[in-house]
Amino acid sequence: MARLNDFFTSVVLASQSVARKRLLEELGLHVTIEVTHCDESHQERDPAKAVRLLAKRKMEGYRAVHSRYEGAVLTCDTLVAYEDRLIGKPKDREEARAQLLMFSNKKQVVHSGWALWYDNTLFDGCDEATVIFKKLDEKAIEAYLDLGEWRGAAGSYRIQERGKELVQRVEGDIATVIGLPLLQISEILLATVPVSDGAEYPPLRG
Repeated sequence: MARLNDFFTSVVLASQSVARKRLLEELGLHVTIEVTHCDESHQERDPAKAVRLLAKRKMEGYRAVHSRYEGAVLTCDTLVAYEDRLIGKPKDREEARAQLLMFSNKKQVVHSGWALWYDNTLFDGCDEATVIFKKLDEKAIEAYLDLGEWRGAAGSYRIQERGKELVQRVEGDIATVIGLPLLQISEILLATVPVSDGAEYPPLRG
C-alpha cells in the first residue's frame, strides 16, 4: 500500500490542526502550515457532502491567494454525525459537556473531507469512521473537560490524546477520526496517478 510520502516529500497543510500536522510528519513529510480563512457556513444536511464542500472551499481560498504555488497542498474539514444532527466544534465548556454526555454509551460517525492539490490536479473525497463511546459518568466527563482538549475539537474530544480513554472502539481508519483520511487519499492517488518506469509507486516529487 502506497503512502503519501511515495508521491511527494513536502506539503502545505492549510489547517491549524496540530494532530493533522503530526500525522503527516510521522510519514516523513516536511509540513508547512498556511491557514486559510473562509466562510464555513453551509446548508448541507448530508455530513459527507458538507465536509467535502468545506474542504474544497478552503482549497479555493488557498489557491486564490497562492495561485502560482505548484507544490502539494492539503485542506480538510471534519464533522461528527450523531443520529440526525451534525456536531462541530463546541462554542464553550457547557456545549462540550452536553456533547460528551450525549455520546455516552452510544456510537457516532466521524466524517472527514479533504482536498489535495497535487501535480496541477485537484483531488478530493470524504471518508467516515464509526466511534463507539464508553458509558461515561459526570465525574469522567468533568475530568476530561478539565484537560481542555475539547477546545477546537469536533465532537469535543481528541482521540489522539486523552480522548481515547473515552472510546470503547473505532470501526474504520483512526486517521479519519483525527481528521485526515490518509488511507483513502493514498488509495485514490495510487489509482489515478500514473506509475512511471515500471516502478511500484510514482517517483518522489517535492
